[in-house]
Amino acid sequence: MNTVGQSPQSTDVRSLFLPYTLSLVGGMAAVQICIAVTGGEITVLAATLTAVVAFGLLIWAWRHRRRLTRVRFGGVIAHTIAYVVVTTSFTAHAAGRGIALGAEGGIEAAADSLLASPWFGATLVMSSLWGLGLLLHLLGTVLGHGWED
Repeated sequence: MNTVGQSPQSTDVRSLFLPYTLSLVGGMAAVQICIAVTGGEITVLAATLTAVVAFGLLIWAWRHRRRLTRVRFGGVIAHTIAYVVVTTSFTAHAAGRGIALGAEGGIEAAADSLLASPWFGATLVMSSLWGLGLLLHLLGTVLGHGWED
């Protein structure tokens, strides 16, 4: 490991974000597997498991808050990773579901299943609202001169 030029308070970004990302991917894979096994519908169980993952994110952010402040854009990086993993897991599942339903029952069946069900909220609404929050976080970071030493 090359430590030349690192300050005593620097943080190894890989050791901070890699376990976080892999744990998040594993958690969301478990949620998506649960959804698939229980009939492919967004249920209270799926929402509860997603809430457990979200609570885990909060605990992780709280436990690593000091390390995050020592990484340039640390907080917004963690926010971005969470956004990408969670929304991609739901959107990819919905896309696969739409393709499968479209192949079986036509485009109407796929549209009904995805737009007139909780999948609408789990994909379009969640990614839109969370994306707006991420945009505000990014804007706040830039306005707060978060890129300067």
